[in-house]
Amino acid sequence: MHKALKLLAAAAALASAPALAQQSGSIGDTISSADVSAMLSDFSIASELRSATAGGPPSLVATTSGGAKFLIGFFDCADAAKAAGCKQVMVSTAQSSGGVEFDELNTFNGQSSVTTVVYEPTNQILIFGRNIFMPGGIGRENFKLQVALFLKDMQNFVEGRRASAKSVAFAKSPNLKSKISSIAAPAESDSGAALAISHDRAAEVEIAIENSLDVDFTTDRQ
Repeated sequence: MHKALKLLAAAAALASAPALAQQSGSIGDTISSADVSAMLSDFSIASELRSATAGGPPSLVATTSGGAKFLIGFFDCADAAKAAGCKQVMVSTAQSSGGVEFDELNTFNGQSSVTTVVYEPTNQILIFGRNIFMPGGIGRENFKLQVALFLKDMQNFVEGRRASAKSVAFAKSPNLKSKISSIAAPAESDSGAALAISHDRAAEVEIAIENSLDVDFTTDRQ
């Protein structure tokens, strides 16, 4: 009951973004990596800025106190080198797809609060993401709430995999791949493009290897 009330309160808060912006101070129409790093520190989450690579955006690599890693990519920035004056942020993470069925991804997308998952067939990983658009102004508490709900969605997913004792060893998932190819998109299509931060998926593969079933996405201050 307590969890249900918290989620209802969170949904109401997201629906009233303009009010939150007025109450907690609007970040503005753009955001920087420094802004996001400061907000993550409120959750005791460490973060490190990675410079933009050729064809890719700058990003923060964040690590929760439970060892889970996720990315925050910055897009449409006035200063890409410093990740400043950015109009869009993508909060993203990844895991191996080993042992996960397509129906489980459908269930997650239907039940998650703010997060969407896609299967990336080339590297056979799951990419989870939340897009946050800045134009119009957004409050700091609203931004932090969206990050907190993203992490809660991820914690629920990880705990579900633990409960079913499914391995997240970095292995192929041929059944999942065939279902995605036949139901969602042609095999040659890039189904992870909408949520990926790095163009070559190198960052997502790195994160997927790090995020075993032993990590926790929720933090002490959530």
